[in-house]
Amino acid sequence: LANHLSGSLYDMVPALPSNGKPAGEWNTIVIRIKDGKATHTQNGVKVCEYSIWTPEWKELVANSKFKEWPGFVNGPAKEGYIGIQDHGYNVWIRNIKIREL
Repeated sequence: LANHLSGSLYDMVPALPSNGKPAGEWNTIVIRIKDGKATHTQNGVKVCEYSIWTPEWKELVANSKFKEWPGFVNGPAKEGYIGIQDHGYNVWIRNIKIREL
């Protein structure tokens, strides 16, 4: 599924174009959220865009595997923890930076 590939908003918005690098190479991903507008840039190319805390967000959630998750429909928390997802396979992550915009 396209919305399960690197750079996507998992199970909700696909990364287009799909420009993930093959295994053994690093992807560079920037996720920026400012004033409810989110963009994902992967390997220097904007691949995903969506709005949070909006009716559009609620529709995305309603059509995803997350529709039954308590609190998910309200959008990401404005502060707190972040999570990194994997599916039981080896994952390598480096150079995570978080800053307030």
